[in-house]
Amino acid sequence: MYPTTLPTHRSTPIPQPVGAAVVVIACALGGTGSVFALSHANEWGKMLDTRVPYFDVQTTDADAARPDIRSAAEHLANIRQVLNPAIADLATVFGVSRQAIYKWIGGESTPEDDKLERIRALSLAADAFQKAGVTRASSLLKMKAFEGRSLLDLVAAGQLVPEYTQTLIAEAQAMDAAYSRSGLAKSKAAPSDDWRTELSIPGSSE
Repeated sequence: MYPTTLPTHRSTPIPQPVGAAVVVIACALGGTGSVFALSHANEWGKMLDTRVPYFDVQTTDADAARPDIRSAAEHLANIRQVLNPAIADLATVFGVSRQAIYKWIGGESTPEDDKLERIRALSLAADAFQKAGVTRASSLLKMKAFEGRSLLDLVAAGQLVPEYTQTLIAEAQAMDAAYSRSGLAKSKAAPSDDWRTELSIPGSSE
């Protein structure tokens, strides 16, 4: 009979808790793991810089503004849909002929940078009106609400900023509320915009 040799059983060492004096870097330096003293972090940290990819992940607000990549034709389509301005008014505001406006709308030509910036500003105003639920934004375009100047005047001067748009939105909402309180909304007469004015905003200094 052959003597039976039993395999020597090696017990797995019980892992000991790693104290605050060391840190385990697993698979970072090409091995299964290495232990480095925290007191020398400045030294071994340099070894990781070239081996461990670093991603600078920053949280962003869900409502953060995204880049506007719409073309001039798309901006003009947005303006016409929400604000419904006359082509002649757009031509005056942007300082071009009506034919040029039609070419921009059809994508046959592209406006110069300064005119594109004004188109974009008016399109963003249209976005704001639509988001606020202002259904009669077209009646606000020529309202002399800003020291004798209208929204279109501000666009022509390249001075339209979101604050002006928000002012008009607030006034439009106030006028709609006043219209509802007046009882005219329940009238059987055909609705009209005669109660609105292009000369001034109720309560303004104009």
